[in-house]
Parts: sequence; C-alpha cells; structure tokens
Amino acid sequence: MVGVSISYSRGISWARCRWSLPVVLGLLLLFAPTTAGAETAKPGQLIETKPGKPVPELTLTDLDQEQPTNLAAYKGKPLIVNLWATWCGPCVTEMPSLMKLAGDLKEQGVAVVAISEDRGGKFVVDPFLKEHGISGLPVYLDKTMSTGKALKEATILPMTILIDADGNEVGRVKGDRDWDSPESKAEIIKIFGLRS
Repeated sequence: MVGVSISYSRGISWARCRWSLPVVLGLLLLFAPTTAGAETAKPGQLIETKPGKPVPELTLTDLDQEQPTNLAAYKGKPLIVNLWATWCGPCVTEMPSLMKLAGDLKEQGVAVVAISEDRGGKFVVDPFLKEHGISGLPVYLDKTMSTGKALKEATILPMTILIDADGNEVGRVKGDRDWDSPESKAEIIKIFGLRS
C-alpha cells in the first residue's frame, strides 16, 4: 500500500513521499483499462463493428401500452437503435434528424427506433415528444437502464447502434450526429448494403 506522510505542523514530508508519485502513476497505468487495438472515434463518428457481433435480447417497455416488450418485430430487417433521454441536450438536438432518417429509410426496409433512458418513463417522454413534434419514430422505454448495460460500452448518450438483418451489431455512433446529412445516409447505405 502506498502512503503519504503528512506532518500537520510542517506540511508534506517530501523526503518520505518523493517516491510515491511515480509509484502511484505506475499503478494507475497498470490498472487503467486498455484500448489497445480499439479504434478511437470522434463524437458522432460512425464506426463499423468488425466483425459484427450478436445483439442480446433487449427487454423494454412499450410507450403506448406500458407493457413489457422487445424488438422481435424487427427481426429480419436492418435496424437502427438510438439510446437517448429527454434531459440530454445532444439527444434533443439530433432527434429531428433521426425522425427524418426513419421516414427516408422506411421504403428500403430499414427500421429506426428510439429507446428512452429516462427513469420517469411515459410521464416525461410523452410530453417531450409532443412538445418537439416527434412522430413516426417508434419509441420504447428503458426505465431500468438495462439496455445500455446489455449493449456494452453504451456509456454516453446519445448512442446509436446499427444492427443488420441477422441481428448483429455492424456499426456504432457515440454522441449526436446529423442523421439527415448525405454523409450519414451514404454510410448507412454502405454498411447495410442498400441501394443508393
């Protein structure tokens, strides 16, 4: 155990603890999580997940019926899942472009859903959607925040996961993004192998 000797009358005893800083820094580096091999991404950057990895079953609550549900209805088609919250400024910013993306991709068989991480559930989400004119975008509730844990590394909101028709994660975005931009649409078309 590393300690620092402190004399209240004279301050820190530098002779006793001068070795402590290098030891502490060394221990921090030794036990810090490694990102070796991981691609560093800028906020809002779409990073392909290679190889694709299976997405676990997500237990959610239906916004309208307030009943337990899952995403089984979307099996067999590409799916874009966005984790967000009403209190998250960047989430609020990107929501209109996500709604537009859902409408644009519907003809190509791609579903876009939003999963609210608000603990207040329907009581905070419903008024938010009405106030901001968000419609045509399926919204589910995750009051227990189990979705973020199940999807691993979902440590930031908004977080968007691209899931192929076989149920594998093929891309991920940490942070907000303009989903209505030509660049976003081109990347989604490429990852899902859609017609342009």
